[in-house]
Amino acid sequence: SAEAINITGELTQGLAAIRDVEIAYDGSTLLFAMRFPFDPNVDEEDLPTWNLWEYTFETGELRRIISSDLTAEIGHDIMPKYLPDGRIIFSSTRQTRSQAILLDEGKPGFPAMDEDENELAFNLHVINADGTGREQLTFNQSHDLDPSVMSNGQIVFSRWDNAGPNNGIDLYRMNPDGTNTKL
Repeated sequence: SAEAINITGELTQGLAAIRDVEIAYDGSTLLFAMRFPFDPNVDEEDLPTWNLWEYTFETGELRRIISSDLTAEIGHDIMPKYLPDGRIIFSSTRQTRSQAILLDEGKPGFPAMDEDENELAFNLHVINADGTGREQLTFNQSHDLDPSVMSNGQIVFSRWDNAGPNNGIDLYRMNPDGTNTKL
């Protein structure tokens, strides 16, 4: 019976795509991925990236998690979930740790593509709610998607295993810091 409120309308004027809506454990905020401005008639490579956004019910504040335009546009950020400690886990094409390791080894950094080189590979990342402390947690050649917090605090996610004779999507679990990853 509550009245509908368009929380993105004032900013986007209807020119946005929204996905992966997640509510905070205490119901105070809403987290989602938004692509803005979005024009369905524009080629994919000419659209802005997906970014993580948060809406606070009490204040009506809508803010992008990564405030810097330059940093926000480095990769697609989708499928956010709140962690019990207040951080956010999400799938991203950023792969910042992978690229940093390559640079440390004197090799040029490059965005990792999936095995078929059709698209950038999504891996799991974590970030503080204020946009700081971004860290890559998984390093799959294909895609790691749909993270979710289990009752024991571990993360369950889907992984596309597409190497050699394998080509399927399997469920994996890990600790929220990326350790102890298991099929």
